[in-house]
Amino acid sequence: MQRCPLCAGEIEDAAMKCRHCESDLTGTMTLQPAGLPTTARHDAGIACASQSSTEAAVPVPVFAMPRGRAVTAADLGWNPIAQTLVVGQLALVAAVALCLRWTPLPMAWTTASVQLATIGGLSALWMVLYQTPGRSRRDWVIAESIAALILLVSGSLILGAGQYVVALWHRPLVDSSLAAADAALGVSVPALVAWMRPHSWLTAGARLAYFSLLPQFILALVGTGVVLRDRTRLWEFLFHFHVCALVTLICSGLFPAACAFTYYGVESLLDQTRFINHFSALRAGTLRVLDFSNIEGLISFPSFHVAGALMVTWAFRGYRAWVWPLVVLNAALIAATVLLGAHYAIDLFATVGVFAGSVAVHRRTIR
Repeated sequence: MQRCPLCAGEIEDAAMKCRHCESDLTGTMTLQPAGLPTTARHDAGIACASQSSTEAAVPVPVFAMPRGRAVTAADLGWNPIAQTLVVGQLALVAAVALCLRWTPLPMAWTTASVQLATIGGLSALWMVLYQTPGRSRRDWVIAESIAALILLVSGSLILGAGQYVVALWHRPLVDSSLAAADAALGVSVPALVAWMRPHSWLTAGARLAYFSLLPQFILALVGTGVVLRDRTRLWEFLFHFHVCALVTLICSGLFPAACAFTYYGVESLLDQTRFINHFSALRAGTLRVLDFSNIEGLISFPSFHVAGALMVTWAFRGYRAWVWPLVVLNAALIAATVLLGAHYAIDLFATVGVFAGSVAVHRRTIR
């Protein structure tokens, strides 16, 4: 028997992972005999396995250990992906601010107090955990998941403002082209809505699935980060969230659509009053201020709802107990976007292409 150099717990001689602190024990390290009274301590970046006062301590440099043995900034959420996303968010903020110089839409920042306070509070908590990280992955994973949550909240805030800004580009509506594409596919949104309307139980289920997206985003962070402790999947999810958000945001500005229910003149099975009011006011130039407490999703083509469903399900691939319920739920969510009259069918195919592109970029750039 030997002792782990980090937590001093007893482990097998051939162990590759400590069963007490879950530290990776592969590679070069100094193990202490299990029979000796060993205490692990950290002093100025050095982990020492101390025996008795008459025996010399054997120093083990913390930051010289292979990744996973001792805490690093990356273990706590400040990794290359997080750094890239922070830079991307700052660039998007600068772009939105630049666009606002030529638009008559002032932002009421006081209405964003809840979101900003949330980001500030989470950031303060992360800094505390960053300064006092603990000694095992059980401790580090909380800080890393909080860092991911900060990026999710701040990214959502920027996306919410950005969609109003790009709507002010006043590009021609593409609804006629989207409707023509649906016709070519043999899909009629008005017919599907008419079929759904008398089936109240089916409509209620479709609505629940449609509105499950935001809770699913939190599930993705907690599930991959805290429960499964799969750091790769956690940051892959954040990567896809930002890439898909950026692409759908730009596309909604270049190819704006008033949505199927407006074009066809049918009543959606979702309450679209706020969308109609905000979108029409933006197009007419009568929306005078952006109220962050009254933000509405304006992205139609491609569908960020569909992208969100795909990225959450993709994050849990290989985990059967998680992925199959999500497959069922998100299949219902994707179908609901058309069955409830919120999107054209062609929006779904375009979104699959966007997400597939994000996966391809991730595989080529993230090693």
